[in-house]
Amino acid sequence: MATQSETRKQVESIPQLDGTNYRQWSFRITAGLRTLDLWLVTGAIPPLYQVHPVPANAAAVTADERTRMAAWDSANERSIGFLSGAMEEAIACRVQGAAETAAGAGNQVTAQHWWDETATLYDITTPATIYRIFFVQIWEWRMSPTKPPQGQLDHLLMLYNQLEAQGQTLPTLTKVMTLLAALPRDWQQLVTHQVLNQPAVANITWAVAVSAIGHHWDGLQAHKKHPQPKVNKLSAVQRKGPNQTLQQQTAPYQGSSSKAPQKKGKGKSCARGARGKGQKAWKPRVNFLEQEDAFQHTALLTEES
Repeated sequence: MATQSETRKQVESIPQLDGTNYRQWSFRITAGLRTLDLWLVTGAIPPLYQVHPVPANAAAVTADERTRMAAWDSANERSIGFLSGAMEEAIACRVQGAAETAAGAGNQVTAQHWWDETATLYDITTPATIYRIFFVQIWEWRMSPTKPPQGQLDHLLMLYNQLEAQGQTLPTLTKVMTLLAALPRDWQQLVTHQVLNQPAVANITWAVAVSAIGHHWDGLQAHKKHPQPKVNKLSAVQRKGPNQTLQQQTAPYQGSSSKAPQKKGKGKSCARGARGKGQKAWKPRVNFLEQEDAFQHTALLTEES
């Protein structure tokens, strides 16, 4: 027997029946009923369906018969609670009324009544159902680039099958184009080119699209296992001395700390007044004071003559 926590987890994993999603809801809730060992008293087909035990002698019910009847009643009530908990409140009230009518006055309402009446009321094709499957689920579906594509493609194919179950079959080309439009942006160019590179439109099939997506995914995984080496511009430069830290590499340039050898006859060593290595200070060759006195003496001699 399932515990309350297990039952709660099963209910939380099932989408609420809202009147337009019966196919999806019935698939998920059937799995839940099987897990909780309640399917045989709910929707199983005879001879698997377990009917309510009947004592051999109603006037003298044995202890074993009482135990079996109590176990069936308990499973029946738990199944009804499980079904109603996975429905919107208004829908649950409607199904309950239909189940009571189907059981008849004075008779026990069973989980099978609930199951059959739910299918009668909501397993029908309506414009709202078609809209929900196509626009809400198929049109809004997008493939994730981080997950393997096969499971995602199976989900999309299931949505197409749900649409076909409602009597609406999409052309193959429409299915493929919808799939290509839902691919990740950086996948579309390569995958679309492979799919459309066919000799005729009739050759663009679902299998061709799935194969192209699978090959692209395999290539991406192989690239991740053997990535191309990347060059870091800072770390690839050969440097003398110890390796610099990130702060030293990104710090503003302060000039070279090393002294480059100066060639003789070039640079500052040739400037006036500068002293190169092993050279004396530069002195002017002419004494300008003595030259001025000589000019004055020459001028006086000229006037006297």
